[in-house]
Amino acid sequence: MLLNPSKFYRKSGFTLIELVMVIVILGIVGVGISRFIGSSTQIFIDTSERERLLRDGSFAVERIHREIAAAVPNSVRLAGNSAAHCLQLVPIKWSSFYLNLPLAPTADREVDVVTMQDIDGNVFTPIANSDYAIVYPTQSNDVYQTTSNRRQLISACSDDSTAGNCTTNDDSDGVVQLTLNGAFAQDSPAKRLYIADQAVSYCVRSNAIYRHVSAISPTQTTFTSGGVLMAENLANQLSNDPNSAVANSQNPFRVVDATLRRNAYTQTQLIFTRADESITFTQEVHVPNVP
Repeated sequence: MLLNPSKFYRKSGFTLIELVMVIVILGIVGVGISRFIGSSTQIFIDTSERERLLRDGSFAVERIHREIAAAVPNSVRLAGNSAAHCLQLVPIKWSSFYLNLPLAPTADREVDVVTMQDIDGNVFTPIANSDYAIVYPTQSNDVYQTTSNRRQLISACSDDSTAGNCTTNDDSDGVVQLTLNGAFAQDSPAKRLYIADQAVSYCVRSNAIYRHVSAISPTQTTFTSGGVLMAENLANQLSNDPNSAVANSQNPFRVVDATLRRNAYTQTQLIFTRADESITFTQEVHVPNVP
């Protein structure tokens, strides 16, 4: 009996054409999947970058907003050049109302002020030879310079208590006496008195914004280094003069002076850019405090 050898050696398998077709189909499917994964990954990255810009920008804008709103009236001013723009203000350390005020050319140096304390009854005591009393500042020079006699150094604080030094809340009439190093030039229509001890600057430079603390000085400093980093990835194009009101300007700050019908206000415009994502924060901050 003869056997057919081909019957035992014939095996099933893929032909070359079938293998090529499978490879082509797998390639097409792979390209589609990779594009889908790539686009999804890019959407996630873009969303993450946008959220990060929102967080960074919101923090910086909100911090500036709060400090301007709690600043001494008319203390906001600008300085800078094409490399850095700085917005400066004087935060209110405490505020109160006065009953009488020594006006030049009197030799009197004492002002009666309503006791300064918070809602919990904690008494504020000015630090002698460090804190300033500011009355009726109608322009920034009144806050930063002493020639207009709107800012006077506090040399002592006393009351009619046993201690006599304003450190305890046991004054009988709720009025303390501040001794100053000079008399004031003019009364405040609202009888307001502000106490401050330092100036704060926000400087935009090198695509970032920094916060600086300095002494109250007639000359405003344009800080080119140091400070506390508040936010990065700024894309504002700075002009040579930060006080110029140019249409479509990308200057980060603008100060609009007060008029007879409204208080002064500050406009902030911070442009953040990262990984082709761009967000612009624009805010107008009115100063609620009045001279």
